[in-house]
Amino acid sequence: MTMEKQSSFRASTMEKQKSFRGFMEKQKSFRIAMEKQLSFMGSERKKSKDSPGKRGDLPIHLAARAGNLSRVKEIIQNYSNCETKDLLAKQNLEGETPLYVASENGHALVVSEILKYLDLQTASIAARNGYDPFHIAAKQGHLGKIHAIMFGPKLPIIFFSLFWIL
Repeated sequence: MTMEKQSSFRASTMEKQKSFRGFMEKQKSFRIAMEKQLSFMGSERKKSKDSPGKRGDLPIHLAARAGNLSRVKEIIQNYSNCETKDLLAKQNLEGETPLYVASENGHALVVSEILKYLDLQTASIAARNGYDPFHIAAKQGHLGKIHAIMFGPKLPIIFFSLFWIL
């Protein structure tokens, strides 16, 4: 009988140890998951306001990407003519200009607004992938939308020059 008690005591102790080890493994995996989550959140906090996201977009890129025409106009109005051209020529980490981003997403009104401030050279800046704003619009199937909006005073010349020369 004492032998039987000892074996059942050992069995219950072994089960408790297994249960405890399982609990510790669960706790460890939970802790690792939480650390990953916190480290992810921590890296989000460290990004500057000038370069949010992994693309390094400026506020003008974000507004153009979203198709927010009023925000694009607001940002442009805060700059002088010379500074506006420089702002619209700025590239994110992928080499995309605000015009490129708006063209890629088919935001024809934003494209039209941005083109009012650009010359042919600035409007044809290509991203790192080799596409310029008009070719990426064609690739994405947005060329028709952008072509329809392009018939302003000087815009058809820029559009057709870029489309046929490049």
